[in-house]
Amino acid sequence: MASGVSEGDQPIWHGSATAGEVHQLASFDDLYRDEYGPMVRLARGLVDTQEIAEEIVQDAFARVYERWNRLDNPGGYLRTAVVNGARSELRKREVRRRIGIRPFIPPQPEDRDYLLDALDQLSPRQKTILVLKFYADMTEKEIAQAMGIRPGTVKSATSRGLAELRKVVEQ
Repeated sequence: MASGVSEGDQPIWHGSATAGEVHQLASFDDLYRDEYGPMVRLARGLVDTQEIAEEIVQDAFARVYERWNRLDNPGGYLRTAVVNGARSELRKREVRRRIGIRPFIPPQPEDRDYLLDALDQLSPRQKTILVLKFYADMTEKEIAQAMGIRPGTVKSATSRGLAELRKVVEQ
């Protein structure tokens, strides 16, 4: 364990290690290497383009880097920063839509993810919760913490979101 990894050769990011243990077990470079891909997939599930997802993740890593020595759980902070960055992007788009600014229309690559297209039909909250649950494999408690809502709200929004997603997919 002195090498900076747990028994399964993976750094401890989401575990119950104390701040000192986390920083002894892994460096920022390790966090970046291990979490960049999963965080981009998470952000991509929340927003509609790979480019914007990558920007959100880069911004989140910058926030983690700035606070590295003060963070108790860098992985949790990173995930929350990615979720908040995606939610901020979606809020900006909604404001632009309301005031009549023409929306950004992302390029449509040939390898479209139709499930992500279907998720775009849901409310931002439902989409965020479903992506966190099924793309990021987070628990209801983790989702509630990341979004600043109660676990019961996560549970009911998950149920409603799945029902709505079924309707969208059936169309």
